Amino acid sequence: MKRAVRWTAGVCAALSIAVASGCGSGKGDDPAPRPHTELITALSGVRDSFLTHYWSEFGDVAGVRARGAAENPDPLLGYGESQLVQAAAQLHDLTGIDPLAARTALTLGQPPEQVGVLNGTFDPSAIGAKLQKLGYKKRDVGGGEAEWVIRDNHAIDANDRFAQLGILTALNVIRVSPTRVVYAGATKDIDTKTLTGPRPLSDAFDVGAVADCLGPVKAAQIGMDINTSPKLMGIGVQTSSPQDATAVVCMVTKSRDAAEDIASAWPGRVQSVTSYLTNEPWSKVLADPKAEVLDGSEHVVRLTARPLGKVTALFDAWRAKDLGPLLTGTRPDPTVSAR
Repeated sequence: MKRAVRWTAGVCAALSIAVASGCGSGKGDDPAPRPHTELITALSGVRDSFLTHYWSEFGDVAGVRARGAAENPDPLLGYGESQLVQAAAQLHDLTGIDPLAARTALTLGQPPEQVGVLNGTFDPSAIGAKLQKLGYKKRDVGGGEAEWVIRDNHAIDANDRFAQLGILTALNVIRVSPTRVVYAGATKDIDTKTLTGPRPLSDAFDVGAVADCLGPVKAAQIGMDINTSPKLMGIGVQTSSPQDATAVVCMVTKSRDAAEDIASAWPGRVQSVTSYLTNEPWSKVLADPKAEVLDGSEHVVRLTARPLGKVTALFDAWRAKDLGPLLTGTRPDPTVSAR
């Protein structure tokens, strides 16, 4: 287990010092710059609000695309844009928007109040022409963006072309600029809950601390899971190839002692805990567990391991409320949703 000196403003650190050495928090050291990752860049493009703060899913679409073969789709492809990915080819033809050609993708909030963001390079004129043919009405919103609305307030039309593709409300409202596409079921979710707020989401102390701790992930989820912990946590996958992946868990804790307890228990839990989801020991799912406590006011603990099979194993476990026993020793409550 390691303790790491932490960047300022809620940022994780690269310099690690063994906990057993009893070294301090690194006061007096020159602060290292905040890491530049696609995750942090994506989170900096939206605002901190009640909708965005407690759940976000991220995908480095271009990074995943670059490492995967077309004939063998990467299991991380589609993170951050799960509402659209299954219909990506049809959406490109219908709207001029290709979700799989984005640079990064975000999904923020919980259904039905979810907002999606695609970052990349887009052609607003071509997209607008296609949306107009589908019945969308245009509204100029300034800043080089145009908003296209076909319905609002999460209304559903079962006969809609998108509904036939399994997309009920996600594309009710589409805001387009040359560098991003924002989509949602209601204009208020975009205007008041995603693009308006006191600070970028990346600068919220706990969200920023978790995002910085996760590092250069290809996919990530950041949110609350009361089945596991009372504070914010995140899961991500760092990988340079399908055969070389690291699963990362970053948890905000109430104190350094709490963080060190989780870090100390992590290797043993990987070896001894059985997954309720797969009914097999986590030692058959994860290898080489390591932990470090990151200095700073958020008391972040960083847990890593090497996936032995599915790189999405921890994402799947979070969805199934199966992380409590592994991360904190708590048993899941099947009556409470993780998110």
